Amino acid sequence: MVMSALFGTTGVILVFLPRWLELERHLSGTEIGIIISLAQFARIITGPLIAYRADRASDRAAPLKIIALAAVFAYAAFFFVAQGFWQLLIFGFVALTLTQSMTPLIEAATLRASAQGKISYGFARGIGSIAFIAANVLGGIVIARFGIIAVVIWVLCGLSLTTATSWLGLHRDPPPPRTTTSRSGGASALLRNRSFLILIVACGLIQAAHGFYYSFSTIVWRGQGISNEMIGFLWAFGVAVEVAFLWSLPFIERRSTPEGLILIGAGAAVARWFAMGFAPLGWVLWPLQAMHALSFAAAHVGAMRLLHRDAPEQSAAMAQTLYAVMSGGLLMGASTLMSGRLYDVGGAIGYWAMAAMAGAGGLIALFLIPPKPRVSTATPQ
Repeated sequence: MVMSALFGTTGVILVFLPRWLELERHLSGTEIGIIISLAQFARIITGPLIAYRADRASDRAAPLKIIALAAVFAYAAFFFVAQGFWQLLIFGFVALTLTQSMTPLIEAATLRASAQGKISYGFARGIGSIAFIAANVLGGIVIARFGIIAVVIWVLCGLSLTTATSWLGLHRDPPPPRTTTSRSGGASALLRNRSFLILIVACGLIQAAHGFYYSFSTIVWRGQGISNEMIGFLWAFGVAVEVAFLWSLPFIERRSTPEGLILIGAGAAVARWFAMGFAPLGWVLWPLQAMHALSFAAAHVGAMRLLHRDAPEQSAAMAQTLYAVMSGGLLMGASTLMSGRLYDVGGAIGYWAMAAMAGAGGLIALFLIPPKPRVSTATPQ
């Protein structure tokens, strides 16, 4: 329920907040890119700090509850107090940092529940994605009916629901007993692991290649004459196919390894963003949106499975956060910042830079494939 409430909020933040900044605060593409990317860059510091406290909290549900409550007040200040670019940058940094920090905590809790047999990860993630779809579609309809100001009401109500469900629905979640090894582990141990580093860089590039899509697809489509309602449906269709993918995970994972899913995601991202760079219209947008199930979900599931398999439980939140720091922080921040400039210069051609980024991630991901065992050719004596 908490995941659904949060995703139902981010479904409007991702799609329509850039448009709100453009129309209500009259910012340029570059300024929008800076505001959105600052919190992503700052995750390099804020993410591990929050995860460090979460991994060591006597109740691992408590940090999520506190952050959700703080996010309501932060977004209220962002919408109603901040006016000029610098105020929007400062208040936006706080607000976006808080909402971005919740996702790794929810992912870690969901994976723990999945490992304990309480819930299927694919089913839970799929329900969250349905909430994201509802936000895309209904958000577009509501904004078309009442104007861009509806973004403010939706986000504040959604974060209030996230807060309520976290405080009322999450039970105490004590951490496992700590050993001397687990106390000395954490971020430093994870960052000394070569496979972990390859994973977060490769998948970070693949996910960060969505930066132009997340930040400027709505603005590009509106410039092409596509209505807010249709934009909502396009976003929702991509996530609907993602849900079908997630609910088919038992079948898919019997036929593909996590490493294979990551490589499939990279290839789909390259093809998708290369085609989007031509600013297509009409029916071709629908299959390109359907590829979200691969460019995002396949790579994401592969990464989640490897993180859960290889990271110790005592560092679960830290592993999730370091992955989020790379994919949604450092690399996504750079991608978003670059996207603002690319949009100002050439519009949809910014997608081509995303295709190159995804391709680089796919090449690095090849090093995740375990080597084949050597077959001895020695002649028996």
